[in-house]
Amino acid sequence: MKPTRRIGRRRFLQGSALGIGASPLLANAGPPAEVAPSAPAPPQSNSGTLELTVTDEGSDRPVPARVELLDAEGHGHAAQDALPIDGDCVDREIPADYTLERAIAVMSKNLINPYNRKTQFYSVGKSVSSLPPGEYHLKIRKGPEYRVQERTIQIRSGETANLTVEMTRWVNMPANGWYSADDHLHIARPVEELNPFLSKWMQAEDVHIGNLLQWGLQKRFHNALQYSFGEPGVYREGDYLIAAGQENPRTHFLGHAIILGGRTPINFPEAYVIYQLFFKEAQKQGAIAGYAHFGISEGAQYGISIDLPTDTLNFLEVLQFEHLVYNVWYDALNLGFRITPTAGTDYPCAGVNLPGRERFYAKVDGPLTYTAWLEAVRKGRTFVTNGPMLEFRVNGRDVGDEIDLKKPGTVTIEGKALFDPKRDEVQRVELVVNGTVVASFPRAVDVSEIDFRFSYEVRETCWIAARASGIKIDEPSPPDRPFLILNSGAVAHSAAIYVTVEGSPPLTAQPRAREVAREWLSRLSDLETRLAEDRIQTILQDPQAADGVEADHLEHNREALLQAIQAARAFFIKVVG
Repeated sequence: MKPTRRIGRRRFLQGSALGIGASPLLANAGPPAEVAPSAPAPPQSNSGTLELTVTDEGSDRPVPARVELLDAEGHGHAAQDALPIDGDCVDREIPADYTLERAIAVMSKNLINPYNRKTQFYSVGKSVSSLPPGEYHLKIRKGPEYRVQERTIQIRSGETANLTVEMTRWVNMPANGWYSADDHLHIARPVEELNPFLSKWMQAEDVHIGNLLQWGLQKRFHNALQYSFGEPGVYREGDYLIAAGQENPRTHFLGHAIILGGRTPINFPEAYVIYQLFFKEAQKQGAIAGYAHFGISEGAQYGISIDLPTDTLNFLEVLQFEHLVYNVWYDALNLGFRITPTAGTDYPCAGVNLPGRERFYAKVDGPLTYTAWLEAVRKGRTFVTNGPMLEFRVNGRDVGDEIDLKKPGTVTIEGKALFDPKRDEVQRVELVVNGTVVASFPRAVDVSEIDFRFSYEVRETCWIAARASGIKIDEPSPPDRPFLILNSGAVAHSAAIYVTVEGSPPLTAQPRAREVAREWLSRLSDLETRLAEDRIQTILQDPQAADGVEADHLEHNREALLQAIQAARAFFIKVVG
């Protein structure tokens, strides 16, 4: 068997793959909804013990959380029974064939926090740490809706210190039907018995919908392997769900595609570069499809130019890697396509974040199910964030809705940005109409929300959205990350609300659409030139190419790809007029 290799991802910003070291777990899993922690290591002769219990607000029920336990010198310590974790960015020629015991054996109980580089650990709600005597400082986090809890405790030789910490909320989004999700997690789940471990991990970061993406290359589609897709691959504990999805197809010159909610893995290895085949099959299966990485990296601007006119795309990742990048999304909206904004971390393949650092919320009507959540995303009922929360309405209608006006008139835009001032400082909320900022609301001193109400005269059919920006206080990005082009700080962006004015030109007939169409026609011409028979090798010789697309495959599919380009060109030519 050839050795596996860990591959990096080519981005518009350059990152590296993250490997997590091996650490054996000493006990097996318990019942389906329980995680049996490993047995604590024998205490040292002069050590003391910390027994930590983390509870939810108003309850004595232990809940998972992320714990930072520092000694007086600032060194981090992990509990002996910490929750084992691991992401998977390994490209394997042969699928991983793991038992539960083998899968856990290659996971780690130590977490090196990518923001402050301290050792932390995940607790299932109760943990035991054997520690040298001294004073220790704890910080406990559970996603952005909970306040960070801090405690100081003294550990004495031969004694056990019992500490219970209650996690309190500053906001409760699920109470209003808003559920958080990470749409881009590369976490292998080769056996069903891993579900309780992975669910507790997502609960610790308060990610309600964890989408675990199996990812592929042209010749194989089994990396970050999922044991099942569709309903059998959905695992639930309360209002926390994990499900199988895919980042496939993915090429360096057409971009990386994501499909969520497929009943089966979707793959066409003989026509890998014809993304429309994947997206149309996703539609048949009731799944949703979109592009990763803002639609601008790995050549995605070319892929989107081809595929957007087919009406097979539902969403676009606009928040990732500490960045909120929305220009391609704005272009798609201005072309009349109702694309939903989503967010995901690509954990752990960029090595820069933790699950849920960048997330999005979807408004689910009625009880939470994975099917209902998919429908909420399909309808555009989302906002993306790395901490702040958004409320946004136009004439009382929510994101994803459409407002019909018989004639030009005034609409009322209102809402608020809310934040925990110990974690984020939102400095401004902006209202965006067809990509242009029409109003800005700065933060007043010493407040933890920005309320806005604005009367806007709508003269033509348009889309309206709200975005917030500021500074991250808790766990900001380290300034020495060489690939960090800019620090987005604390950000959030709503999906659009659509206003249709009777008798007004549709978005596709407005000047903005014509500008975008001209630009995207240029992209199509550029790709067509690169696909010429005497130049096709230049695509394959890209030093960043790691997708396995070879000359014979590209040449075999060249004509079909050119036909897809021609079909897209016809759409954009019609828009230009």
